[in-house]
Amino acid sequence: MSEVKVNKLSPRSGTTVTLGDSGDTFTIPSGVTLANSGTFTNFQSTGIDDNATSTAITIDSSQNVGINETSPEQKLHITSGGTTYMRVENTTLGCVTDFGTTSTGSTIINRSAHPILFWTDTTERMRIDSSGNVGIGTSTPTARFDTRISTLTGKVAEFHNSGGYGIDLTVESNSGVNTISSGTTQGLAFATNSSSNERMRIDSSGNVLVGTTSDYSISSSTATGVSALQDGAFKIFRSGFNPLYVGRQSDDGSLVEFRQAGSLEGTISVSGTTVSYNGFTGTHWSRFQDNSTPTILRGTVLETLDEMCDWYNLHFDVTTTTQDEDGNDVTETHTEKVSHVLTDGQSDGDVITYNHEGTDYQATIVKEADVKHMMSKVSDTVDAKNVYGVFVAYDNDGDGYNDFYVASVGSFVVRIKANETITKGDLLQSNGDGTAKVQTDDAVRSSSFAKVLSTTVIETYDDGSFIVPCSLMC
Repeated sequence: MSEVKVNKLSPRSGTTVTLGDSGDTFTIPSGVTLANSGTFTNFQSTGIDDNATSTAITIDSSQNVGINETSPEQKLHITSGGTTYMRVENTTLGCVTDFGTTSTGSTIINRSAHPILFWTDTTERMRIDSSGNVGIGTSTPTARFDTRISTLTGKVAEFHNSGGYGIDLTVESNSGVNTISSGTTQGLAFATNSSSNERMRIDSSGNVLVGTTSDYSISSSTATGVSALQDGAFKIFRSGFNPLYVGRQSDDGSLVEFRQAGSLEGTISVSGTTVSYNGFTGTHWSRFQDNSTPTILRGTVLETLDEMCDWYNLHFDVTTTTQDEDGNDVTETHTEKVSHVLTDGQSDGDVITYNHEGTDYQATIVKEADVKHMMSKVSDTVDAKNVYGVFVAYDNDGDGYNDFYVASVGSFVVRIKANETITKGDLLQSNGDGTAKVQTDDAVRSSSFAKVLSTTVIETYDDGSFIVPCSLMC
């Protein structure tokens, strides 16, 4: 490189400087001071011309550099009326990356088969490979979005709007469970096409809802969809078609199992073209006239009365407001039904004030339509023809009614009077004191209500009466 010679040194603008042996000169522009060391200082608002026809590069007093821009607003400011790129090229590796803008927006283009890498300090944080897969925490992404975390547990992604509503994706590898949470007290909704086509949601209580946005009361007349509640309840509501289908493929066996305290108590099974109800006892609801709950021994014989059981509900409209995934309020109204026991002076059709979950509602008393459940009493008629069945247990559902179950068909136990001798196949009649006696012949009569299946005594009571397995035919 030839030596630069300066033939005149002056702080004033307009000084001519000669470069090298060629004698080429340039004029020091305004604002430039040439120091004794031979370097430029205080280089302010000075443009570097392209063949002296236009300003190609500008470096302003804030040390902003403009390319084709005389008023740069950033440290590097490139202006172009068309496609604008800044290119980084490594000829040895064959890597060419363009940073810029096109008609479709801001772009980063790798014009080779190499990935685009994003680093902090000396650690790679993200990459986009040549297939378009995005990897975070991995250099070999296998999907369009592949995120890996090295800790046992951790939050993979978090999406929240300005209102605080959002979704968290979390890996819980120590328990083998991966979680998706709303990140707020709101639920999660799953939609196809758009938010107006919601297909399923998990509400803030943990209930899974399909075909509905809220859990309906089981007594609602407008309920729809499927509700799988976090407390174990499962509800299916549908109109026009069967709400539940249960089937096996080509083999026989159980369709439904019924268990209590972990023990199998009954099944519904299929064998060929026959469906069997196994462990079956057919029962009906009944009630004593005074709605009392005296101690009644299991298997006690009961007679019907000429008075029907009645049940009443309170009907009132409940309006609920939930929020969709966009944070918009969604308001729905449904009719709630709550069991109600009439008090003095109340009757069907009355409107009363009822507090439901802390809110007062105007509720209408509505009598349930029922045509087959009658009240009963402990049998006090010998050879009674109106035996309803035998006592099973009280229905302790907490609805205010002291209903009990009466076994009328199928197999169950019957309470036999003390000291009665029984054999298998004996027909039974009422003894007139809540116990049964053996019928004197084998003719099935209107007073015959059961047949002894086994002489095995299940339990003997304090009065000497005992229960044995029987077939009921009330």
